[in-house]
Amino acid sequence: MGATKGLKAKFENLPDIGEAWIAAVEFNGPVDPALIKLKHESNVKEIKVKREQEFDPRGRLGLARDDPDRDRKERLETLLLTITSQRLAEKLRETYKTLDDIRDKARELLDRIESLLKDARRDYQTLIDNAARHPVTGVPIFRYADGRVETEDGRAVAPDEVKGVDFHGKTTGEHKDAGQSRISELEQYEEEVTGISRRAESHQQRVTDPDLDEDEREQAVDEAAKDADSMRNRLEEIESNLGAKVGMDQDSRPKAVVENQRVTTASIDVPSL
Repeated sequence: MGATKGLKAKFENLPDIGEAWIAAVEFNGPVDPALIKLKHESNVKEIKVKREQEFDPRGRLGLARDDPDRDRKERLETLLLTITSQRLAEKLRETYKTLDDIRDKARELLDRIESLLKDARRDYQTLIDNAARHPVTGVPIFRYADGRVETEDGRAVAPDEVKGVDFHGKTTGEHKDAGQSRISELEQYEEEVTGISRRAESHQQRVTDPDLDEDEREQAVDEAAKDADSMRNRLEEIESNLGAKVGMDQDSRPKAVVENQRVTTASIDVPSL
């Protein structure tokens, strides 16, 4: 309790950090960007050495794994203390946080897509397992509603090759196509969401680049903020398309699989006792 009171008393009389920052700028004048970079590099080096020594008290180098996100945030904190414009510092802080939120949402969606892809591939394998087979080659074949027959990869099969094949209760061409389309759609979402996450990370790298002067940094922040709106909207669209807001249930599985399983179950002959 005594230690707590001591800490409270220690911090009660500290000046407002915003007022102190303004006073420092007015007293010292504009900060030289070269000095900012030098100070940043010095801070990063000191922090890295300290972290490595904490990881290994004997001071062996190279044992502490580098973390790009952590390094960028360290640069951000240094910049927020040295940027002469409070307005720019606030814009930088807000934009960086927005980009962090976008990357968090992207990670959440990628986990979701991974789960949906696992289910889609399993369901597609169920369709393939239930397909009719070519009487000679044994490869899966699928008949469409219009009567044509194709292999899994879309090659046409001549009618005389499949005479006598029983397609009743088997996976149809339409079901097979729907299963393939579902997997393709999810893979495209996975690629797009990954790209959005990398784009947001690239913006974070740019806005914290110690080589930028304040005009260049503000331009980079404005560009990042504008792109952030586009990225966030697209992630919301993908989330809506995936049905991620309501959780995974039977309705979000490929319709073809559900129908095919119903047909397959109905076609099973149950021996009478």
